[in-house]
Amino acid sequence: MKKLVALLCMFTCIFSLTACAKGDTTDYTAKYDKDSLRESTQYVITQLESMEDSQLEQIVNMKNEKISSDLDAAKAVKASYKSWLDAKPELGAYTPSDADEFVLEADDDGVTATLTATFANRQAKVIVRYTDENQLDTFKFQPIYSTGESLANAGLNTLIGMGTVFVILIFISFLIYLFKYINKAEMYFTQRKDRKGAQQEDNFVPVDPANAPAVLDEVSEEVDDLELVAVITAAVAASMNTSVDQLVVRSIKRKNTNKWQKA
Repeated sequence: MKKLVALLCMFTCIFSLTACAKGDTTDYTAKYDKDSLRESTQYVITQLESMEDSQLEQIVNMKNEKISSDLDAAKAVKASYKSWLDAKPELGAYTPSDADEFVLEADDDGVTATLTATFANRQAKVIVRYTDENQLDTFKFQPIYSTGESLANAGLNTLIGMGTVFVILIFISFLIYLFKYINKAEMYFTQRKDRKGAQQEDNFVPVDPANAPAVLDEVSEEVDDLELVAVITAAVAASMNTSVDQLVVRSIKRKNTNKWQKA
């Protein structure tokens, strides 16, 4: 009995929720004229078709602030014209037909009109957004492909993606394969540097220690003689009461009597 009561309560709750949801649903499409929006959507297509590609590209490449102060709105407008510019070569000329399907989806902000338009090359879904004041907001073109074309495009995209992955993997494998040659090249240059250093050590000729003191003695003796000449010249100038600049010393010879003679 308790299980039956619980089950009835559960169904009561479900039905009450369903009734509430149904009561909150509002049909926003009621305030829009479907025929008028259909004509407006067809008019949008014919106006876009009459524009030159240069005009479309100018709008797409225009700065956002020149289109609207709202950055998001400016981007949406440029995306709309870019959608038509990209789809235009693929679709061909527009051929209006009353048999084309037309669907409206409305909310509290506006209405979205979807027209399955017929073009020379293929059909396309033209999705146009209108504000709640029936003013054009944005539009988008979606070409309709057959099942075979969709599968072919999917296969091509898969092939390109897998091909790119395999190319990258092959390139990485090639780099890993080159590592051993890089290691060999590094060892070669290191050994070459070591051999060059060893050759320089072999060609080095050490100085004979027996000759080194003689060279040092000659240099030291020459320095001492110059100092001695300067001292003797100063002494002679002092004894003659004259300046050192007025004396010209040509040579000084040492005698065995340990007395100096001026020549």
